[in-house]
Amino acid sequence: MMKSLKYVAAAGALGAATALATAPAHAQLGLGVGVDTDVDVGVKTSDPHPRHRHETYVYDGYESGHWHTRHEVRRSHRWNARYEGYDCYESFQYTWEDGERVRYDTTFCYNDRGRRFEPEGVRAVVKVR
Repeated sequence: MMKSLKYVAAAGALGAATALATAPAHAQLGLGVGVDTDVDVGVKTSDPHPRHRHETYVYDGYESGHWHTRHEVRRSHRWNARYEGYDCYESFQYTWEDGERVRYDTTFCYNDRGRRFEPEGVRAVVKVR
Protein backbone atom coordinates (compact mmCIF):
# COMPACT_ATOMS: atom_id res chain seq x y z
CA MET A 1 0.00 0.00 0.00
CA MET A 2 2.86 2.32 0.80
CA LYS A 3 4.45 1.73 -2.63
CA SER A 4 1.21 2.42 -4.47
CA LEU A 5 0.75 5.67 -2.52
CA LYS A 6 4.24 6.74 -3.57
CA TYR A 7 3.48 5.92 -7.20
CA VAL A 8 0.21 7.87 -7.07
CA ALA A 9 2.00 10.87 -5.53
CA ALA A 10 4.79 10.69 -8.12
CA ALA A 11 2.31 10.39 -10.99
CA GLY A 12 0.31 13.33 -9.64
CA ALA A 13 3.43 15.50 -9.32
CA LEU A 14 4.49 14.58 -12.84
CA GLY A 15 1.02 15.40 -14.18
CA ALA A 16 0.94 18.75 -12.38
CA ALA A 17 4.40 19.67 -13.68
CA THR A 18 3.39 18.73 -17.22
CA ALA A 19 0.20 20.79 -16.96
CA LEU A 20 2.09 23.83 -15.69
CA ALA A 21 4.78 23.52 -18.36
CA THR A 22 2.30 23.28 -21.23
CA ALA A 23 -0.10 25.93 -19.96
CA PRO A 24 1.99 28.96 -21.07
CA ALA A 25 2.55 27.39 -24.50
CA HIS A 26 -1.14 26.68 -24.87
CA ALA A 27 -1.97 30.22 -23.77
CA GLN A 28 0.40 31.64 -26.39
CA LEU A 29 -1.06 29.47 -29.14
CA GLY A 30 -4.76 29.78 -28.50
CA LEU A 31 -5.51 32.45 -25.97
CA GLY A 32 -3.18 35.24 -27.17
CA VAL A 33 -5.86 37.07 -29.14
CA GLY A 34 -5.01 40.72 -29.66
CA VAL A 35 -1.35 40.30 -28.70
CA ASP A 36 1.05 42.00 -31.12
CA THR A 37 3.82 39.56 -31.96
CA ASP A 38 5.58 41.79 -34.48
CA VAL A 39 9.22 42.19 -33.45
CA ASP A 40 11.57 44.78 -34.93
CA VAL A 41 15.24 43.84 -34.71
CA GLY A 42 17.99 46.24 -35.67
CA VAL A 43 21.74 46.50 -35.36
CA LYS A 44 23.21 49.72 -34.05
CA THR A 45 26.84 50.66 -34.61
CA SER A 46 28.72 53.05 -32.38
CA ASP A 47 29.43 55.33 -35.33
CA PRO A 48 26.28 56.67 -37.02
CA HIS A 49 28.29 57.16 -40.24
CA PRO A 50 30.51 54.06 -40.57
CA ARG A 51 31.63 55.12 -44.05
CA HIS A 52 33.63 57.94 -42.42
CA ARG A 53 35.47 55.66 -40.04
CA HIS A 54 38.50 55.06 -42.28
CA GLU A 55 38.21 57.98 -44.64
CA THR A 56 41.13 60.39 -44.34
CA TYR A 57 41.15 64.00 -45.36
CA VAL A 58 43.65 66.86 -45.50
CA TYR A 59 42.94 70.14 -43.76
CA ASP A 60 45.38 73.08 -43.75
CA GLY A 61 48.00 70.72 -45.15
CA TYR A 62 47.67 68.18 -42.29
CA GLU A 63 46.44 64.64 -42.88
CA SER A 64 43.70 63.39 -40.57
CA GLY A 65 44.19 60.46 -38.21
CA HIS A 66 47.69 61.45 -37.06
CA TRP A 67 48.92 63.56 -34.15
CA HIS A 68 50.88 66.62 -35.27
CA THR A 69 53.04 68.71 -32.95
CA ARG A 70 53.13 72.50 -33.02
CA HIS A 71 56.87 72.61 -32.41
CA GLU A 72 59.75 70.16 -32.41
CA VAL A 73 59.70 67.94 -29.32
CA ARG A 74 62.97 68.12 -27.40
CA ARG A 75 63.58 66.01 -24.34
CA SER A 76 65.29 68.17 -21.71
CA HIS A 77 63.66 66.60 -18.60
CA ARG A 78 61.97 69.87 -17.73
CA TRP A 79 59.17 69.45 -15.14
CA ASN A 80 55.76 71.02 -15.80
CA ALA A 81 53.89 71.42 -12.50
CA ARG A 82 50.59 72.29 -14.20
CA TYR A 83 50.39 68.95 -16.06
CA GLU A 84 52.56 67.00 -13.60
CA GLY A 85 54.87 65.65 -16.29
CA TYR A 86 58.16 66.23 -18.07
CA ASP A 87 58.76 67.95 -21.41
CA CYS A 88 55.10 68.74 -22.17
CA TYR A 89 54.19 69.78 -25.69
CA GLU A 90 51.03 70.71 -27.60
CA SER A 91 49.61 68.53 -30.37
CA PHE A 92 46.59 68.46 -32.64
CA GLN A 93 44.82 65.90 -34.79
CA TYR A 94 42.14 66.12 -37.45
CA THR A 95 39.67 63.23 -37.34
CA TRP A 96 35.99 62.24 -37.37
CA GLU A 97 33.63 62.33 -34.39
CA ASP A 98 29.92 61.46 -34.70
CA GLY A 99 30.14 61.82 -38.49
CA GLU A 100 31.56 65.35 -38.27
CA ARG A 101 35.07 66.50 -39.11
CA VAL A 102 36.78 67.73 -35.95
CA ARG A 103 40.12 68.89 -34.64
CA TYR A 104 41.50 67.68 -31.29
CA ASP A 105 43.88 69.99 -29.45
CA THR A 106 45.73 68.52 -26.48
CA THR A 107 48.95 68.41 -24.51
CA PHE A 108 51.22 65.40 -24.12
CA CYS A 109 53.85 64.94 -21.42
CA TYR A 110 56.30 62.26 -20.35
CA ASN A 111 56.19 60.53 -16.98
CA ASP A 112 59.23 59.73 -14.85
CA ARG A 113 59.69 56.44 -16.78
CA GLY A 114 59.83 58.24 -20.12
CA ARG A 115 56.40 57.14 -21.29
CA ARG A 116 54.21 59.64 -23.11
CA PHE A 117 50.79 60.41 -21.57
CA GLU A 118 47.94 62.84 -22.04
CA PRO A 119 46.97 64.63 -18.80
CA GLU A 120 43.29 64.45 -17.89
CA GLY A 121 41.01 67.27 -18.96
CA VAL A 122 43.32 68.95 -21.48
CA ARG A 123 41.75 67.81 -24.75
CA ALA A 124 39.59 70.29 -26.63
CA VAL A 125 37.37 69.40 -29.59
CA VAL A 126 36.43 71.85 -32.34
CA LYS A 127 34.25 71.11 -35.38
CA VAL A 128 35.94 71.71 -38.73
CA ARG A 129 33.87 73.12 -41.59
